[in-house]
Amino acid sequence: MVTRLRPLHYAVITLLALFALLAAAQYQRASLKITETQIIETYASQYLAAAPQGAKLTDCRAKPGQNTATRMVVICGPDRFDAARHYEFHVDPLGRLIVKHGPGDWATQDPVAGRDKA
Repeated sequence: MVTRLRPLHYAVITLLALFALLAAAQYQRASLKITETQIIETYASQYLAAAPQGAKLTDCRAKPGQNTATRMVVICGPDRFDAARHYEFHVDPLGRLIVKHGPGDWATQDPVAGRDKA
């Protein structure tokens, strides 16, 4: 027995598709609202609050994310990797923190910038 779609079914499918398109457009608009500079400044201030004395804003830089879920990785610390002063903030497309790695994490995590240089 073949079931035929009625006009109501087509209307519901069309509304669901339209809703999905609008949701995707809103997400894209929200991700474009926040700039990379704003993201870096946000996590650089967190670094300054957590880092040892002598840390400065210019210790922070960013690399693009490795996948679509990660917009960028904000890397803070001295130029050469120092496990006691190196921090990484993995950030999603909307600028929200996904994961933070700090001095206590380098025994089990590999830094994005590498251990030889940051």
